[in-house]
Amino acid sequence: MSLLFEPIAIGNLQLRNRIMRSATAEWLADKESGAPLPQLGGMYRELAEGGVALIVTGHACVAYSGRTNEHMTAMGSDELVPAWRDVIRPAQEAGARVMIQINHGGANVDGRVVDQALSPSGVATNDLARPRALSGDEVLELADAFGQAARRAREAGFDGVEIHGAHGYLISQFLSPLTNRRQDAWGGDLQARRRFLQAVYQRVRQAVGPDYPVWIKLGVAGRRESGLSIAEGAQVAAACFEYGIECVEISHALGQPEELDMRLEAPYLPMAQAVRRAVGPDRPLALVSGFRTRGKMHEVLDSGVVQMISLCRPLIAEPDLPDKLRDGLTDEAACTRCDLCRPGASGEPIACQNPRVLESLS
Repeated sequence: MSLLFEPIAIGNLQLRNRIMRSATAEWLADKESGAPLPQLGGMYRELAEGGVALIVTGHACVAYSGRTNEHMTAMGSDELVPAWRDVIRPAQEAGARVMIQINHGGANVDGRVVDQALSPSGVATNDLARPRALSGDEVLELADAFGQAARRAREAGFDGVEIHGAHGYLISQFLSPLTNRRQDAWGGDLQARRRFLQAVYQRVRQAVGPDYPVWIKLGVAGRRESGLSIAEGAQVAAACFEYGIECVEISHALGQPEELDMRLEAPYLPMAQAVRRAVGPDRPLALVSGFRTRGKMHEVLDSGVVQMISLCRPLIAEPDLPDKLRDGLTDEAACTRCDLCRPGASGEPIACQNPRVLESLS
């Protein structure tokens, strides 16, 4: 029997199988406050009823200065706690565990939404914002903001928090020498560049206590010009466990590493293998991106490289995909990775828009 549908305990988090829903930007937030809209609760409940063991929310900003767009949820004030509590309860009652992913966009925000983009060194990462460098005091303030967001998450009843340390957002920007050119304690060699990540984790842990699950989505490496190689990213992953983080979900940093073949199923597997070598055999890892078939999920899990399979786009089209795979109703996700599910200018929430996929599921 494959491990895919075996329960697992990671720290204090008990999961019914090895399938997690990776954080997915749902575009279901109040445009002013960032409060989750009630429809989000229905989306999470459907995932739980479809067999997903762990649901990670779309990234929620820890401070409004880090809101990437007007549809991004927030966890930047105590007033948001009741709305989040109502949104996640149905999924938990249906058997899933729910984590919130907490994030700050740094330079990678929309200047039409954020008055002033903030970053380690004032280096732009998109065409929508011109960031300024953070002062030393502001760096600490943002680390504190992560901690306060985590406190609110625990008060709202979340089963854990996932720190977003990937995809070119603020923590990624501190890790990359392309975007971190600081000459103070927060910049320099790799050990100095990961100091902000360490500070974030320390504030989170102080806020939630010693037994609360804290995970990270880590951008192990980015495109070549970012300066963060797979070997260095694997060292960061090892440091995460030294800090006390309980599971690392492996993803990309500032852009995709050129040496990875994105046409393959599970294209980030080489990064996971590098991280496994760096952290040893026993540390829990999750791997996201490109999984389509039950066979590949079995292969990767049974090899021991990772302990969790993380899915994003396949679950947009088929929130019940885990149950279908378990019951033998399908061997492969209907999703074709066409990216037509991405929310557009209309502001509609994320949903599969591929007619062929929808027809195949009808």
